Amino acid sequence: MKNMGFRKLALTAAIVLFLMSGLAHAQWWLYIQGSVQTTGQPHDMAIRGSYAYLGDWDAGLDVIDISNPHAPQKISGYNTSGLANSVVLSGNYAYVADWNRGMTIINIANPSNPQFVSMWDSPGQAANIYLSGDYAYIADYNAGLSIVDISNLASPQPVSRSNIGSFAIGIWGQGNYIYVANSVNGLKTFDISVPDTAVLVDTYNSDGDAYNITGGNGYLYLSDGLHGVKILSMADPAHPSFVSVIETPGFVNDASLSDTILYIADDITGAIAASIAQPDLPYIIAVYDSPGTAVGIFGNTPYAYLGDTNSFIDLILTDVDAVNEDNQALPSVFEISKIYPNPFNPQATIEFSLNRRLGINLDAYDLAGRLVEHLATGVYEPGEHAVVWNASNLPSGIYLVRLSSGKYSKSMKITILK
Repeated sequence: MKNMGFRKLALTAAIVLFLMSGLAHAQWWLYIQGSVQTTGQPHDMAIRGSYAYLGDWDAGLDVIDISNPHAPQKISGYNTSGLANSVVLSGNYAYVADWNRGMTIINIANPSNPQFVSMWDSPGQAANIYLSGDYAYIADYNAGLSIVDISNLASPQPVSRSNIGSFAIGIWGQGNYIYVANSVNGLKTFDISVPDTAVLVDTYNSDGDAYNITGGNGYLYLSDGLHGVKILSMADPAHPSFVSVIETPGFVNDASLSDTILYIADDITGAIAASIAQPDLPYIIAVYDSPGTAVGIFGNTPYAYLGDTNSFIDLILTDVDAVNEDNQALPSVFEISKIYPNPFNPQATIEFSLNRRLGINLDAYDLAGRLVEHLATGVYEPGEHAVVWNASNLPSGIYLVRLSSGKYSKSMKITILK
């Protein structure tokens, strides 16, 4: 963890260099539309229509109306007897991986009044669930993989279990195969062509902490803790093979695929949007620095929904041209208006002015043009704004603070004197 600051700085520099290169046809922003406080700690979620079904840990299942993205609101919930970690939807039912109490099934035909149906207390700690036909496949943490017959929802019945030697946390499936994120052992591939039996056919040993798994369009996306997101080809679905990696500055808890965008919940960083149009050449296009710890995410481009330490956050991915409706001419007020104190040690306040709503970046560079810190990003309303820069980790010297929006920028010198 001690190299986290370096990794975050390196990632930010890579993002800036990419956006400044000719490879980028648009500059993208991932910014907040609205949020709602939750009573638990938001984990994973599922979205259907105008509702988000959130595993809110010790608060159980939350149902959130997202029809107005600027004002999402909780309309109901069901306080499960365990710790709601993740949610999967099928028909009129929500299947909650309820950690210490196994799987809880809830009728959500009326989202404003969810009703308990049944539960199955698994031998381990239910972390995630994959549904296929009449069976639920449960990543059951220290108990491995559990298979449950759910043909009778009122009375789920266990049929088999596979002890996989480590902690089963994430699960995803397609066709005759399911893939289990297996903590320190990487990714386990099981053949379920006989649905009530899982046969281990392959292991991909990652170098991280395999925490979650999702897939689509012929690829798997393994959330690998401090080692980013591993992209694996399913050309041979029984034996996934490494293609590339998306490096992130923090610990990847979750990822969600939508079209050619992978949305990533990266604990200390927040939400990250990455292009995987070319899976062998993925790149980060936008970052939202959330206020807490990003745990779960669901992407539905251009929207993304983030579970973040007592908050459910509604995000939108858009480009500068969409935010800056008239960017043919430099705004009449677009400037860094004041930096004080200057020289400073270790904190300075940077004030900037906008005469209309703009997506901006505020960054600090050394005199060699190297990015030293990313100070602010997002869409700002007209008026005066202030950002406090703490440069306690930087040496004395002259630096440039740059305010930019699309192809426009303004800079001002600042001196650190220690």
